[in-house]
Amino acid sequence: MKKVLFAVLILTLVCGFLLTHGVQSVMSAEKGKYGGILKMNHSKPAGIIGHPLKIRAWNHEFIDNTLQTLIRASNTEMGVYEPVLATSWELAPDKSSYTFKLRRGVTFHDGTPFNAQAAKWNLDMWVKSKRPRLDKVTSIDVIDDYTIRCNLSAWDAVTLADFSKDTFMISPAAWNKNGEKWIDYHPVGTGPFKLKDFKRNVHVKFTKFDDYWAKGYPYLDGIEFSQIPDPMTTIASLKRGEIDAWMGVDPVSAAELQKSKDHTVIPNPAIHNLLQFNSTNPKSPWADKRMREALEYAVDKPALARTVGRGFFIPKYEIIHSIPPGAGTTPRQYDPEKSRQLIRAAGYENLKIKLFYQVGPSQDAAVALQAFLADVGIQIEPTPLQGAAFNRKLFEPVVGSDLLLGNQRGSRTELLGPVDETLASGSVFFQGVKRPAGFDDLLNRALQQEDVKVSLNYLFQMEKLAYDDAMFVPLYAIKLIVAQSPDVKDAIWFWAGMPYPFLERAWLDR
Repeated sequence: MKKVLFAVLILTLVCGFLLTHGVQSVMSAEKGKYGGILKMNHSKPAGIIGHPLKIRAWNHEFIDNTLQTLIRASNTEMGVYEPVLATSWELAPDKSSYTFKLRRGVTFHDGTPFNAQAAKWNLDMWVKSKRPRLDKVTSIDVIDDYTIRCNLSAWDAVTLADFSKDTFMISPAAWNKNGEKWIDYHPVGTGPFKLKDFKRNVHVKFTKFDDYWAKGYPYLDGIEFSQIPDPMTTIASLKRGEIDAWMGVDPVSAAELQKSKDHTVIPNPAIHNLLQFNSTNPKSPWADKRMREALEYAVDKPALARTVGRGFFIPKYEIIHSIPPGAGTTPRQYDPEKSRQLIRAAGYENLKIKLFYQVGPSQDAAVALQAFLADVGIQIEPTPLQGAAFNRKLFEPVVGSDLLLGNQRGSRTELLGPVDETLASGSVFFQGVKRPAGFDDLLNRALQQEDVKVSLNYLFQMEKLAYDDAMFVPLYAIKLIVAQSPDVKDAIWFWAGMPYPFLERAWLDR
């Protein structure tokens, strides 16, 4: 009788485990790669995560394991791309088109097939939108069920990159059935995880997609994002094991977690913060190069980075994001006396201006900059802006003598694309910032090169021109930070230097 009761007890426990974790978890555990649910907190709330044209900023971090592009940038090699939904691609000899061979046997999360018609439907959406992304693509032809040709009005070295960024493939059938508003919050893609539940400001839950095209993956049974805005609550949840990881850790919390050594803290250089001004308006004091140089000499960048970043931020001197040091520039190190001399020579003593910055993230930096500039005779009035108002400021010229504590995006494996997007004359970014003579010409030469090493040589020349002219004042590189428990294995939180989590092969060592 005791043997029967013991057998019943064991059977009950096994069935309970299967109901809780799923059969796949047991199979994965047998292979040494446990499934289960990876639970994490994201410091920022999820917004639109389903409509490719509307996905902005950190919302990428929620859906990079759900929506996929034709190709992606290499995680390690500059100027190299890897196959995703396209298995190969070829540039026409006359550079008039790219032909993509598409992966067979791929289905969307709603069970409909991914094929040439679906790829064309998605890319047409971008072409018709007249956005900068895919702006050189004039039309898409379906050659056969798994081949498309993208016709180009012109070619340059960043044309291919557009097929790796933002241009996610979603189910046309799901759009037609449910409508655009529904798609905004329901990503129906081809990735390893599909949406299970989305409650604004509460959680976003994804479950394993059993028909995922990469056989044997993912190991995880699901991913769940909680939305806990309070850092102390999140730290407590992490220490109690209620969550396995935290994306978007602030520097103060990261320093605390690093001291405890119970969790791994993973920082990654990302956005650069900088001082932006109007140097095209001849009436602005910043039209005078001496004033631009004086501004940089006035700021103790290492001290600023330590104060604001708690040891996680890096002082920056280069204009071009992620370009390696050594472009022939001599950094303008902190020298307040030299700053005062330049200000006197330019005739702008006792200057009074406003400094615009984003509420929250840049508060400490604004206070520190106020003290540094006051020391050289520039009185600034810190002027905080909420998110939407601050974002508008980034896309318009700074007025008069004011300053903007702005930012710059970039990638360590894709230097040229961000330069073309943000620093070219006519860009929607850095309006009112004067580009030095010859800058655009060098950029155009770089864009016409197929050899990334040749392009890099032009970028070094551009960096020297820009820094010698004090095009703007770089301050520090912000490190985006992730903390994870020891149980999390093989998770890539930053792909190609960007906060794009790759969790297809992540697993939990329970």
